[in-house]
Amino acid sequence: MSEAKELIIKMCELQNSSEDIKKELAGWSGVVQYRLGDEEFYVVYREDGSCEFGEGVHDSPNFTVIASPEYWVSVLKGQEDPIMGFMMQKYRIEGNIMEAQRLAGILKKFAGKL
Repeated sequence: MSEAKELIIKMCELQNSSEDIKKELAGWSGVVQYRLGDEEFYVVYREDGSCEFGEGVHDSPNFTVIASPEYWVSVLKGQEDPIMGFMMQKYRIEGNIMEAQRLAGILKKFAGKL
């Protein structure tokens, strides 16, 4: 298991265990698919602010993040800005780009916690 996958699992666990984080992230639901190197997995975000990690490919993700695991670790740790990285083509998004902007907000909630 890559470090990127471990961090995303940890991020979801932190989100589910923190009422403050759930409250901040409540109101948006969607599925973020990840294709990081050879690994594919997804996170389902629920309206109540909780999330669920899943293995494999989701049937209908809102968008897919395609990146190297190493680069995505730097994003998850707050060392890289996901918006600037996208503009500099360090990773790609397939699907709804507008919804993908929500991910940047979600990631900022975890800066320094992973």
